[in-house]
Amino acid sequence: MKMKKILVSVVSVLFLSTILISCVKDNDPVTPVAPRNMILTKNVKSQLQAAADSVFMQVSAPGMIALISADGEGDFIIKRGVSNLASGEPMNENNYFRIASNTKTFTGLAILRLVDEGMINLDSTISHYLPELNIPNGYLITIRMLGNMTSGLFNYSDDEGLWTTFLASNYIMQFPPDTLLAIAFRHPTNFPPGTNWEYCNTNIVLLGLLMEKVTGRSAKQVIAEKVLQPLNLNNTYWPNTFFLFAPYVHGYTANTGALMDATNWNPSWGYTAGILISKISDLKMWAIAVADGRLLSEQMKAERFNWVGNHYGFCVMKAGNWIGHPGTMFGYNSHVFYNTVKKITLIILVNMDTGTPVEYFSDAFRTILDK
Repeated sequence: MKMKKILVSVVSVLFLSTILISCVKDNDPVTPVAPRNMILTKNVKSQLQAAADSVFMQVSAPGMIALISADGEGDFIIKRGVSNLASGEPMNENNYFRIASNTKTFTGLAILRLVDEGMINLDSTISHYLPELNIPNGYLITIRMLGNMTSGLFNYSDDEGLWTTFLASNYIMQFPPDTLLAIAFRHPTNFPPGTNWEYCNTNIVLLGLLMEKVTGRSAKQVIAEKVLQPLNLNNTYWPNTFFLFAPYVHGYTANTGALMDATNWNPSWGYTAGILISKISDLKMWAIAVADGRLLSEQMKAERFNWVGNHYGFCVMKAGNWIGHPGTMFGYNSHVFYNTVKKITLIILVNMDTGTPVEYFSDAFRTILDK
């Protein structure tokens, strides 16, 4: 009986070997798969920690948290400072954070999905869809120009009167999108459509109103249906009030003089250009989805990554091999990027906007990771 079991085992091994050998032709070379070199080595992590210490001492921000994740290597999280100056609570990756202009990447994807569905034409003008708004140069500005920041429209957030009024309201004034556009349209355009590039929140507010017009639903609903739900981004949301869901990171600003807690200042002025709130867990998934053009047809992926000046696509930014977007609003400063060559996710959240401190952390980290 024992001998019979041994013979069966030998026959089984020979049979499997024959199958494997038959799958390779005599002249086909077998190319060994080289193991992927580890990126987040102990040495690299030490360099990143040292960089975080150095920058943190320079920028004087209350707190910073960064997630750095290389494919197949797990997450490396760096924390400095506090989330709440009053309580001393440390920065926490599970806390909600205002992601400001990272909202633009969500708006851009929603628009391009509507293009894929035949509801929007990128070559049509914005006044074709929204003639009632009397947009300066509206019959010359295409939807594509809004998305890639070449419209020439004045950026409403460059209007000093907006912020004077906001501060006078004790930071609670509500800014509907029509009000934001009225502020922008009081100013002359900055250049003829399509002839130059300039970062402009007005463009993205118009994209928000466009998605509302063609769908008959709020921008909040469209972004949820076209982006958040398909990607299971359950911790990203459009706020209905001034307040964030708990637990959250407090945000601070010194732009008005003394350092102030700006956590619950009315974010309505951001609309589709900057209103969303999220968590690091969602942003990690989102960074990859943005960089690989997820949910889009091949044609719309080409539109998404058609770089103007080799750095700005359709509501998305490029810095070397890094694709993503920065975000800044009162109290909050963020970077959400993905390196498409090394497959590295980089999320950095700083709870102060003054002096855009996230830029210094990002430059230091990317310099190390790009080596």
